[in-house]
Amino acid sequence: MNVKERYDIAMRNAEFVLNKIAHAKKGDNIVVLADQPRYRNARLFCECAKHLGINAVILDFDIYGGDDKFMKMPIMEPVRQAILHADITFMVTPQILTGFDYYIGDQSSADLTLTGVGKKYTFEIDGLDQWDINEEEVLANFTRAKNLFSWLKKAGEVHVTSKRGTDLRVKVGSAPDGMYPVLGIIPFYSEVAIVPSFNSVNGVVVVDGGSENAYHQHGAPIRPNLPGHNETCMEPLTMVYKDSYLTDYSGPRIQVERLDKLMRDIDPKPELCDELGIVTTTSMENNLWGWQVDYSHRNHCVHVAIGNNHDRGKQIHSTEHIDFDVHDPILEVDGQVIYKDGKFNDELINAMA
Repeated sequence: MNVKERYDIAMRNAEFVLNKIAHAKKGDNIVVLADQPRYRNARLFCECAKHLGINAVILDFDIYGGDDKFMKMPIMEPVRQAILHADITFMVTPQILTGFDYYIGDQSSADLTLTGVGKKYTFEIDGLDQWDINEEEVLANFTRAKNLFSWLKKAGEVHVTSKRGTDLRVKVGSAPDGMYPVLGIIPFYSEVAIVPSFNSVNGVVVVDGGSENAYHQHGAPIRPNLPGHNETCMEPLTMVYKDSYLTDYSGPRIQVERLDKLMRDIDPKPELCDELGIVTTTSMENNLWGWQVDYSHRNHCVHVAIGNNHDRGKQIHSTEHIDFDVHDPILEVDGQVIYKDGKFNDELINAMA
């Protein structure tokens, strides 16, 4: 593929994101939060915006984020105001290492961006000049998340099982402390996130996939799924929940030792079920280009998070929040199968929504 072909692909993909996902309009003012590895794609994205009559500016955080990987950035009020007052903001810095809270200093507002509210998007821009987007599939991913969310608000229970032994029940409807469709991580990711209340999660989770980075995303994963360090070929990590508390876990010795250390290190202890995430995307580009820091949140998975959030009514994510992937689940809502053998029953989901 020559330079001209890749440029044309980048322009086509950027236009799709701007027009079909972000619904940008001529004359809108957009801000792109970038770092050096993603600056080239950010520039291509903004060039497309310019062709569409959209005003765009790139804020380069590479030096500001520095060697600490954004951990110690003080909030810059001019940047905060730019983000809050832009018509649309696209954060293309690595989402596992950053988040809108790093720029605006408000965890609750940052959590809301996961839903796409306020047009502040986490834009996984890697591969912009290489994606072969199936536009219909991408938009269907978002529709599936919205319709499933609508159903779960009226339902009673989600039951997750797997051939490896997962058997988990999570109460939904009015029971969760939070529940929302994740529509703000674009273009390929979508899910329905359930933030369980106390006494609403029971059963066994058999983690055969990888996990997110630990220590507020800046430590090594408990169960790595990293190039050159992949431990998902080991026996699964089994986690037992009773009344939403993690009461027991077992599995590969090295992974259990890491989890033991995390429990000792973090106060309050991250012993709660912090989330059940139902991944609704079927776009394989999510696996190729998304979540490249820890390679979690794969297609054909649910993830179950541990955390220490005792203030769930005000904040979605806790100080420590780690998702663990469960591959190839069978998902039931009130006894009706919505996902099995890699396929969603969209006809049922749409009808029940």
